[in-house]
Amino acid sequence: ILKVHYPKFGMSEDCLYLNIHAPAHADTGSKLPVMVWLPGGGFETGSASIFDGSALAAYEDVLVVTIQYRLGMFGFFK
Repeated sequence: ILKVHYPKFGMSEDCLYLNIHAPAHADTGSKLPVMVWLPGGGFETGSASIFDGSALAAYEDVLVVTIQYRLGMFGFFK
């Protein structure tokens, strides 16, 4: 019998986050474009932490917002 390895994904109810990345030169009056990134995964798996928006914010002069929301049994049901 072929053994199949399934990686274990951790789950927690403490999973609602907004990660906001801004260029170092940005100040209160800066009018920068905003890019919002939602992790995919069919509402089952995914994480905002796998995407580091700081590099995009620094090189492309944009404000990057990543959203961590409830997935699987803590969020959307099929």
